Amino acid sequence: MLAVSPSLAMLQLMLVLLLGVALEQWLDAGLAQRLRDRPVLPWSWDHIGAPLLHASVMVGAVLFAFPALFGLRAAPPLAELMPADSARFGTLLGAAFLAHLCAPLVPLLKSRVGLLSAAQGLITVGFLFAWLAGYLGAGGASCWPGVAGAAALLSLSMIAPALAAALGADFGARCDRRFNTRGLSRLFGSAMEMLGLAPILTLYGYLLGLQLGI
Repeated sequence: MLAVSPSLAMLQLMLVLLLGVALEQWLDAGLAQRLRDRPVLPWSWDHIGAPLLHASVMVGAVLFAFPALFGLRAAPPLAELMPADSARFGTLLGAAFLAHLCAPLVPLLKSRVGLLSAAQGLITVGFLFAWLAGYLGAGGASCWPGVAGAAALLSLSMIAPALAAALGADFGARCDRRFNTRGLSRLFGSAMEMLGLAPILTLYGYLLGLQLGI
């Protein structure tokens, strides 16, 4: 039986994802003003800086939710799972960023930002679980959640972020009209889209954690 409720991991994920959205929106708005007259720098931000920041947010959210993400009350510290000389943090960040670079090759990922974010998060969870299972000597543990689990994760990834983003954008648009403001539709849409990732990552972590039998 799992030691802690998955709801704790979901709350931890939501907290970091919301903070990440706020940081992304603030930096994007601020840099847009400062880099307007420098054509090369906006391109660098859009294609390298912003995606790298987003990948960092996804990795940070998963690490912050550890070990509750796998249903564990206690686990080896991240410093032992990811020692500085192992470059494992760089592996997580690089894998998430690589997913962004490969997205244009997959039409479905290119057209759905939420689905891409889900893929980045799932990759991060998978790596972290593999390292945890290796540390605990759980040789039979796998990052494959089973056919039913994979189907549930795929369905959630297709629906939850897109639906949450649509609801958030609609609410933000209503607020913009009511209070004569601008940008709330984008802000709320992005925030809700990120919140829609929390149940996906929590479910994946829960399914993987069941294999540890702790």
